[in-house]
Amino acid sequence: MISDKLVIFVIVAILYYPALAFGLYRFFLYQRRIRKRVVRKIEVDDKGIHYERTDGTIDEILYSNLKKYSFSDKYDISISPRHKTYILKVNNNGSVAEVDFNGMDAGYSTYIGNLKALRRRYIQGIVHFRPDLRINPLVYEVYYINPVDFTFDHKKFWAEFWQIFAVMILFCIVLGIIMFGLVKWLF
Repeated sequence: MISDKLVIFVIVAILYYPALAFGLYRFFLYQRRIRKRVVRKIEVDDKGIHYERTDGTIDEILYSNLKKYSFSDKYDISISPRHKTYILKVNNNGSVAEVDFNGMDAGYSTYIGNLKALRRRYIQGIVHFRPDLRINPLVYEVYYINPVDFTFDHKKFWAEFWQIFAVMILFCIVLGIIMFGLVKWLF
């Protein structure tokens, strides 16, 4: 901040720098806390999904612990939006559990490489080992899974990709025309 009055500069500095220091301190505490929750490995097998964290603990959501909802109009396995992505939600021993296949939080440098295969394998395990649970058809649609053979639906994925790409290009062209017309009108 550039000020010709030294008093205003000192007052702003007295308020700004301690607030900045406190904010950075809280940020580093948060980063240290979430680094302990980093998932090193995700494994899906015939028992369920297992998360191995960097501190050595293993969290798991087993097929045998999945419960049915008592409501007839509600699906047992569904999805919910979180941070512009969809997370699989299950009823794990009476409480709603989010099955996170990403294993990452904001700022992490790791990424699970076989994400699509893990999702397909877990949903296939639910279908085979717990056929009594109802899966929302939107789960198959969002994750591009063929419900018959549990393969990745490449056609649907690329069709949606090119539709979104075409809309974005069209939007950029319209915005360019508007900007070009506005510049010509102003000058």
